[in-house]
Amino acid sequence: MYQPTHNTNAVVEANIQHSGRNVMFLSADWCGDCRAIKPFVQNIKDTVSETANWFDADRDDNLAVATKYNMRGIPSFVLFENGKEISRIGHGERLTPNQVLDWYQKTV
Repeated sequence: MYQPTHNTNAVVEANIQHSGRNVMFLSADWCGDCRAIKPFVQNIKDTVSETANWFDADRDDNLAVATKYNMRGIPSFVLFENGKEISRIGHGERLTPNQVLDWYQKTV
């Protein structure tokens, strides 16, 4: 099962601001919907990483970043490009791997 990397707010913000495409996986250990998709996240990450940088954020550990970008629902996948949010999927509902991959393919 996928184990997200725990990053500081500074690392998450640096990844958001990194040039190019950057996809953030926002989750929390206590979130049931996050646990439901984690067995599939490595495949999603491998697919996304072909065209974008990938990084993880924890809703509780990175609350300052989540608040700054108005990210309330988890799990969420958020696409940033050159520091600007382009699109996101996940507003607190259970996501399927196909929904996430379809979102990413349509977004890029």
